[in-house]
Amino acid sequence: MDWLKELYSEVVVSYARDSRYRGRIENAIREKDMNESCGDEIELYVKVKDGRVEDASFEGVGCIVSQASAAILIKLIRGKTLEEVKEILENVGKMAAGRDFDEEKLGDLVVFSNISEIPQRSKCFLLAWSVLERIYDRIEREGSS
Repeated sequence: MDWLKELYSEVVVSYARDSRYRGRIENAIREKDMNESCGDEIELYVKVKDGRVEDASFEGVGCIVSQASAAILIKLIRGKTLEEVKEILENVGKMAAGRDFDEEKLGDLVVFSNISEIPQRSKCFLLAWSVLERIYDRIEREGSS
């Protein structure tokens, strides 16, 4: 049960409660999704300028895992190039599948490094990331700015 203690660590609780990553952004690309099995909801706002994430935030309700994961996502992508965002997404996918990943690219998100061992929480963890992936794909298709 060490993974459970880690999952609800002070770091996770702190991010879940941190309001610096929350809120609406005018004129941003926005997407949302819901985890049908538990009711978690995440709406991401991403503003891109000249191929770089100028600002990002989220609004949402749900469990501590979904909210902390979304907050760390925002912290990780702010100021990053779209190429860096793509690399982060790839590493999150690897981590969530229990494969080797680049810890440096994921920063504080490594607190969830054992999420693949907790299938009932994986959907919560991945909710914001699947929304970001849709935003990234949309930017690739339609462009940004």
